[in-house]
Amino acid sequence: MKNADKLPLTSAEIGNLWITYMGDAVSGCVKKYFVAKAEDNEIRAVVQQAQTISEKRMADIAAILTSCNQPVPVGFGEKDVNLAAPRLYSDTFALYHALSRTRWASVVMSNGLFLAARPDVRKVFYDGVGDSIKLNEHATNVALSKGLYIRSPIVDTPPEPHFVEKPSYIGSIIGEHRPLHVISVGSIFLSLIENIVGKALVIGFSQTAHDQEVRKFFLRGADIGAKHIKVLSNLLNDESIPIPSSPDSLVTGSTIPAFSDKMMMGHILTINSVGIADIGLAIGQSTRADIAADYLRLMAEVIQYGEDGINISIKNGWMEAPPQVVSHRELALSGKS
Repeated sequence: MKNADKLPLTSAEIGNLWITYMGDAVSGCVKKYFVAKAEDNEIRAVVQQAQTISEKRMADIAAILTSCNQPVPVGFGEKDVNLAAPRLYSDTFALYHALSRTRWASVVMSNGLFLAARPDVRKVFYDGVGDSIKLNEHATNVALSKGLYIRSPIVDTPPEPHFVEKPSYIGSIIGEHRPLHVISVGSIFLSLIENIVGKALVIGFSQTAHDQEVRKFFLRGADIGAKHIKVLSNLLNDESIPIPSSPDSLVTGSTIPAFSDKMMMGHILTINSVGIADIGLAIGQSTRADIAADYLRLMAEVIQYGEDGINISIKNGWMEAPPQVVSHRELALSGKS
């Protein structure tokens, strides 16, 4: 279509550009710090690649929004990261964080791509999918070469295809249950890895936050992460399936702030929303009533934690809202002309 780049941005395009920009703004701060503190050159190269991708994508999104008279998000910047602070996380954690955020980015990019009409917006998300694949390949190869990659469990499976014969396949909340299937094992493994990374992240944040309420919020997040790791580990333990763990300590003993409280809260709220989406997918894939019930309890806790975090951010003036739809009813009732 001629002049397709001049079409008005759709609500989905604005929304996906906004959430991508905000995610890259948080990621850019974290990656900039990781690059400055990295001791391993191969891991530094992975994180540098991630930072470069985020910075370029933010510039591309800002150009599109500006050309359409849309506000560019404030996001986060140099004032939200202290490169002079000592190392707060190990290089191993920086690598795991890059792998985790790359997965998140690939999901957001895919959603954005399939809901975009304008060629310039599609290009942002098309390039984003490709960048995520290349970064994941780079990070995975580095993790494998260093013996740091945490593989999903290796299990024995029957030699022949199997068809479900009884409704009891789904089971009940209590009582005996059939063995896990490999799709559930994959979902549980992913949740475990994300909780291991998230718990380490929030522990570091709790050590360095200025505000006491924010510090307590992060400590609560670490407790929630530990609880979720225990619940998920028990699901694998019951089947004698190996439980993944980090090969070394991920957080140092530094108490000097590397990031602003605002940025740390923004990062945790982003991770929280991704966690809710992951749990929702896991519920759909579980096909076992007791596991679905466990996940629903975990989701309720994550939702409440996120709501409390949003209230703290609002109270401190840190909560940047996505563009909202104009309420014609409110305009009419206001009497303005």
